[in-house]
Amino acid sequence: MPCRIFVSVIFAVLTATIPALAQDKATLRLNWQLLGFHAPFYYGVEKGYYKDEGIDLKIFEGRGGAATAQAIGAKSDTFGVVDGGTEIVSVTRGIPIETVMSVMNSGLFAVVSRKDANIRTAKDLEGKTISVTAGDALTQLFPAVISYNKLDESKIKLVNVDAASKVVAVLEKRADATLGSVDAQSFVMEAKGVPASVLSYDDLGVKLVGLGIVANMDTIKDSPDLVKRFVKATRKSFEEALKNPDAAVAAAVKVKPELDAKVLRQQMDVSLSKLESPNTKGEPIGVGSVKDWDNTVALLKKYQNLETDKTGADFFTNDYAQ
Repeated sequence: MPCRIFVSVIFAVLTATIPALAQDKATLRLNWQLLGFHAPFYYGVEKGYYKDEGIDLKIFEGRGGAATAQAIGAKSDTFGVVDGGTEIVSVTRGIPIETVMSVMNSGLFAVVSRKDANIRTAKDLEGKTISVTAGDALTQLFPAVISYNKLDESKIKLVNVDAASKVVAVLEKRADATLGSVDAQSFVMEAKGVPASVLSYDDLGVKLVGLGIVANMDTIKDSPDLVKRFVKATRKSFEEALKNPDAAVAAAVKVKPELDAKVLRQQMDVSLSKLESPNTKGEPIGVGSVKDWDNTVALLKKYQNLETDKTGADFFTNDYAQ
């Protein structure tokens, strides 16, 4: 047998017996059903950015930030997407999680209404009906909006519905508005031919840290390298989504074909514009600001009666994002 053929045969036999490097299996629980903000995660999976970091990632939709925080606290999932306010409340209630990546440093929460409901200012919320989902971050923090704007709570009717029915209730005029975000429900409503208006929590005086990645404290302690690799892959996913937004949207639509790609792109454009706050301008994606977190803690203590001696720095870390 010629030498070259012999060497090729031996190499083939040897490589066939060498197993592929094992991938760490991990799950990511979203804070909600798939929206534009989530598209970069699916894009990262499709492009192999997580695989390149040795992570076999599965993504699952969520049913509110509080539910996701509980899932991570119970180790039902490895990582979760949770807004800063909900994470802070969850930690003070004993859920063992921490934000390891402050992806969105400006808040997205909003009151989204039919334009014909004439909700243009905070005072216009009085006398209106708002569809909400009990237990989600938006509903938990709405009292801060009421308190900050000195509204009469008794004049605002909250109707509890499941997450999927909040917008439907507004479209069917069973509610004047819903609690949502600046990057989601208004686009869905307008795609149905219903003009919408948006009042962000920021505009209503409630400035909160936005969405971040949380992990269980045991995961952070026992698998810091996994956390570091996950953050690295997520940053690349968002960086590449900013460069190729249509490709990121397409990756998400492949997973959930019933989504409207145009609406998803509109949502993503708004959410990706919120990655920075004035305090994190110029920082890498995922780096948070102590000032922003301190402000969020202060708002929760003042308007939601949060009881904690912790400061903002106790709820997040930049160790893996810097």
